[in-house]
Amino acid sequence: MAKFICTCSVPPGKLTAERIRQFAQAAQDDPMVRGYRSFASLAEGKAICVMEAPNKESLTFWFARMNMPVDSITKVELVGDRGSIQKVG
Repeated sequence: MAKFICTCSVPPGKLTAERIRQFAQAAQDDPMVRGYRSFASLAEGKAICVMEAPNKESLTFWFARMNMPVDSITKVELVGDRGSIQKVG
């Protein structure tokens, strides 16, 4: 499956650790979408998630179903880790 970087903005105070946990669990239980890694700032209401899905449309639908506003969904082409860069897919 392809990897995507997804950014979400929620009004500060509306994004909670429990909401992030629910979101992460739902991404593990879905047959089409998988959560890979998440980063969040509860104080700023921002979340960045790395997700796996067959395509961008699947993620758009999933975020809508989760009632989570998504600012952008970007397909990952390169992955870097501690100075090593690899092409994805």
